[in-house]
Amino acid sequence: MEACINCAKEAGYTQLELTVVAENKRAIALYQKAGFVEYGRNPRGFRSRISGFQEVVYMLLML
Repeated sequence: MEACINCAKEAGYTQLELTVVAENKRAIALYQKAGFVEYGRNPRGFRSRISGFQEVVYMLLML
């Protein structure tokens, strides 16, 4: 993750954004540790064939 963030900085990006399923607590913790912050949620953001709609968390890292 650190290499990807550094690459984005070197390429001139000003921010990175990602989405993650809200139930994926380990991924959210990893992204927060890297400096990403939550800026919104979509309660029906992802539809799984197995479990139906799942909430999605939108995260942002300002570079």
